Amino acid sequence: MSQTTRVGFIGLGLMGAAMATNILRKGFPVTVLAHRNRQPVEVLLAEGAVEAASAADLARGSDVVIVCVTGTPQVRDALFRENGILEGVHDGLIVIDSSTGDPDFAAEADEAIRARGGLFMDAPVNRTPKEAAEGRLNVLAGGNEAVLDRVRPVLETYSETIHHVGPLGSGYKAKLIHNFIAQGTTVLLAEAFCTAAKVGLDLRAFADLCRLSGAHSRTYDRVVPFVLDGDDSGQKFTLRNAVKDMRSYTRLAESAPTTAFAAQAVHQTYLLAANLGHGDKYVPHLFDVLGQVNGVKVRAD
Repeated sequence: MSQTTRVGFIGLGLMGAAMATNILRKGFPVTVLAHRNRQPVEVLLAEGAVEAASAADLARGSDVVIVCVTGTPQVRDALFRENGILEGVHDGLIVIDSSTGDPDFAAEADEAIRARGGLFMDAPVNRTPKEAAEGRLNVLAGGNEAVLDRVRPVLETYSETIHHVGPLGSGYKAKLIHNFIAQGTTVLLAEAFCTAAKVGLDLRAFADLCRLSGAHSRTYDRVVPFVLDGDDSGQKFTLRNAVKDMRSYTRLAESAPTTAFAAQAVHQTYLLAANLGHGDKYVPHLFDVLGQVNGVKVRAD
């Protein structure tokens, strides 16, 4: 594909707006669709994007459509609703879902899109809005490798690496498994720092020694600054979304089937946080939630 490739983008949240901006700035014509928040739409329009009246219109005028929304229910709605993407699918259109989705949805979407002459692939992304703005995401692509090669120039506008992880649905699976590792690590850190606070350790000194040992990780660097300085910007992902991802991961493990003892505990921990009213806060606030449950302040002095 060349830079005359027309790209439609649906889902202008923290990640999606940054991805769409990179696509536009690197020379591809971009059409966007407004949702609840018009601010990112207005920013993109000022930079030269075009606004579509509906998902169907967006698809009709695009060679590639990228969807970046909360999860499978939202993707399914964008695809199948009245004036949805499916109504605008035409011969050769490639629809890419970059959301964290249900692996079973891949076959459903592929069948519907192929029936109208289009192609589908699942290609969720790793990293945070910061890397999205920098064009340094990791793409986890599932589907036909020849289709991936066709859309690679578009994906490269917002990614540092692109990984073909297997057939259709494999991108969704890899993303869920990866998120279990990252979100599970956050639960371990939150429990450990809660215990450290409860037994009277100096949390700054404890954080320093963890940084020098096997307790250190990229997740550590993203969430522990909340304990030290109240900075939750390292993981701009809500606790409610973590519940969704961990529920999907446990279902994936059960369908394999593989054991999911730790996954169930991780899922229940995030569910507890959401049920206590913290669902719209970013994941680093899990330290406060476990502190609340255990009657201790998990913040460095």
